[in-house]
Amino acid sequence: MERGFARAAVSEALDSLERERLLDDVAAARSTVRVRGTRYGRARIERELKARGFPGETIAAAIAAEDGEGREGEAIRRAFKRLWDARRHLAPPLRRRRVFDALTRRGFPAERISEIIRGGHEVD
Repeated sequence: MERGFARAAVSEALDSLERERLLDDVAAARSTVRVRGTRYGRARIERELKARGFPGETIAAAIAAEDGEGREGEAIRRAFKRLWDARRHLAPPLRRRRVFDALTRRGFPAERISEIIRGGHEVD
């Protein structure tokens, strides 16, 4: 018995919640992907879900179900614009590096960040 509840009672309660679809790991992970996917890239979201204890299969299913590329593409474009504009005062090489680093920390893929930077934002 832990914290006043017998293992059998806990197991029965969890089974009941799962049967009634009130306890659904994939739905919880999908919710996180949906909400966090408006600001962060797939890698960051995967790290967050892993840190919260979700299994790899659940994470993969949640990301696949929530259209990772379409959402991530929009999120990286918005984040890039905001970061690029905010660092207008920096010299171009430093500006590119700072924006690149910030987007990498947000979990966006390096290749995609480089594409966006090369796509007309090399020099203002």
